[in-house]
Amino acid sequence: MQKSVREIAAPTVAYLVSIILTVWFLILQRTTIPLSLLGFQAQIDLSFLGVPLFTLLLLRYLSLLVDHMLVGDIIEPLVEGLGTLSITSAIYFLANWSAVPIWVKPIPAFLLYSSILSLAQKIVTVSVREINHLFEPIATSLYILMVGYLGSQTWLTLYPALETTIQNNPYMNMLSPILKAGLAEPINNIIILATALTSVLALTGLGANNPNSYLRYLSATVGEKLPQVALINFSALYYLFFIRHYLFELSGINSQFLAVGEWVLICAAFYLGYRNLRDYAETSLVRQDLTGTWSKHIQQVETNNDPKLEHLSALVERFVDHGHRDELLTHLTILLYESDTKTNQITQIIGLITNYQDTKPPRIGFPWQIDNTRRYNQQRRKQIINTVLASIKLG
Repeated sequence: MQKSVREIAAPTVAYLVSIILTVWFLILQRTTIPLSLLGFQAQIDLSFLGVPLFTLLLLRYLSLLVDHMLVGDIIEPLVEGLGTLSITSAIYFLANWSAVPIWVKPIPAFLLYSSILSLAQKIVTVSVREINHLFEPIATSLYILMVGYLGSQTWLTLYPALETTIQNNPYMNMLSPILKAGLAEPINNIIILATALTSVLALTGLGANNPNSYLRYLSATVGEKLPQVALINFSALYYLFFIRHYLFELSGINSQFLAVGEWVLICAAFYLGYRNLRDYAETSLVRQDLTGTWSKHIQQVETNNDPKLEHLSALVERFVDHGHRDELLTHLTILLYESDTKTNQITQIIGLITNYQDTKPPRIGFPWQIDNTRRYNQQRRKQIINTVLASIKLG
């Protein structure tokens, strides 16, 4: 505790002095500076920086206190969330400056509310993950739906203001025909559809600890890469419902070439997906099948009639089936030592087993979840044992 206090003493003084100066000069008083640019003289009132700077410094200091004074599973996401929230809050209040265009103002509001939702989602996820891992993808799916709703409302608010700004600006009249074509509703529908599709795909994270190799692959490639998935979904839907019409009807490009290009892209995407899935499944299934060579080791033990190896085989079976490893570690260490195995090799081999940790079953869950977790842990134990046996060379 004393060490933490000493570590934050200097930053605390710096933050407090900065906050006091910000409040005094930019909030309680009106501070202006002269500006000369291209022969024009002007006075800039810096009071618009007061609230943004105050919010930024205050949340940054709060993040520092949480990081050094508190401990727990939610501290890391809380610190990261407060850091992000400090930036989005400062941008949000900075957008209230009169010089900022009206159509820009909904964007900082979206960033602020999204960062608040992100912070809440991370804290909830960390809190419920230990209870049941199914809660994490479900919470993520709900978070995506809420962010999509915010994005939809932001676009519907931004579009009229942007249209008015362009119509009143003589230098941007060329964009008026595009805006008058009625883009608000189509793009809003694209945002809603892309969000809903990404929210559904987020549920593939339910297969994270499943013994089925294909479900684990979907979880790893889709459930853990949601930002990329969301971008792909939005781009694909934007092309299908917006760009494609202009390419076929107005671009003047031969429609047959466009159709062939679409089919080539679809076939390439399916081929890459199939190849990656096949490679992952082959690797995963081979790892599981390799453990079948244990029957050969058992046959060797029975053929040689070596009691030490017979006992080792029984201990290995207990480890694979039930996770009991204390006696296995002791017996394996003695066996390796008697076989004149080098000390660093013994440490490396034993470390494979000691560093292994089972995936914890959910505290509250369904019977099939408990069974899947048990089977998944058995598969992982078999892989560890296979690696250990492959590295042992008895004399």
